[in-house]
Amino acid sequence: MTAILAAILLEHFRPLQSSWTRWLTRPLQTLAHLLNAGTHQHGVIAWLVAVLPLLTITSLIFFTLTSISAWLGWLWQIAVLYSCIRFKSVTTPASTIAQALNHNDLPKAQTQYSVNHHEIPETTHGLARVTIECLFSDALHYLFGILFWFILLAPLGPVGALLYRLSHHLAHTWQPNQMGEFAQFSQRVSQVLDALPARLTALTFAIAGDFEDAVYCWRSQAADWANHGIGIVLASAAGAMEIKLGGKIQHQQGETWRPELGLGKPPEATDINSAISLVWRALTIWLLLLFFFALAKLAH
Repeated sequence: MTAILAAILLEHFRPLQSSWTRWLTRPLQTLAHLLNAGTHQHGVIAWLVAVLPLLTITSLIFFTLTSISAWLGWLWQIAVLYSCIRFKSVTTPASTIAQALNHNDLPKAQTQYSVNHHEIPETTHGLARVTIECLFSDALHYLFGILFWFILLAPLGPVGALLYRLSHHLAHTWQPNQMGEFAQFSQRVSQVLDALPARLTALTFAIAGDFEDAVYCWRSQAADWANHGIGIVLASAAGAMEIKLGGKIQHQQGETWRPELGLGKPPEATDINSAISLVWRALTIWLLLLFFFALAKLAH
């Protein structure tokens, strides 16, 4: 509990300027070039080669430091968790886009969005919509998913956080449309690791917002989304906020259509800050539950 709180506070006030996973992209591409023979089995081998050594080293460092001092093991947990979480890096760009849109400065908002995306919506409503979608998706991948696996695999140290972060990065780096069957295993692992945290995140959004609408959208709409885990999170969040996500987006390269999620009105610029607030409320719920769980353990 204390390691999680310390890592979140540290990342909030001193966020990393760049993600360490960027340094892995080129080695991972080289590994794929060496091992990609176009089969699923080679994808499994490559994934194991990329992930297992890092997990083993991380766990060995944790147990070595813990054998010397529990404080050292605790500090190592904070360091790894801090390096994996990117909550501030997710909310700050969204907040900047919201501020620009609220001042009717669409070009500035589009410029901010283009830092991490190629397809730039041409309208204020479209940009607000995709910004909110990215915020909720990133909240799963860079916060709640990491926390879930950190907690679940806590006896092994910070291995769970690193496992989830690496798996997500591998799925992003090894794309099926570029590498065929070789990339299928990394995609599948990422989806499996998303399954439970996506549902817990969606449930927390429902509790933090309009519960009935969130659950209705989750049950009736999430399966239509290409990535089922992300669909669950987005549908629940859209229902909790009583807005519509997905649908048609007009951008500079053409037009993109996604299944519509949620109920109510199309999102506006002000809804971006409301989405950020929803994520904060969800995080607060998680931390409170962890706090009460820790108290219960102490009581016994």
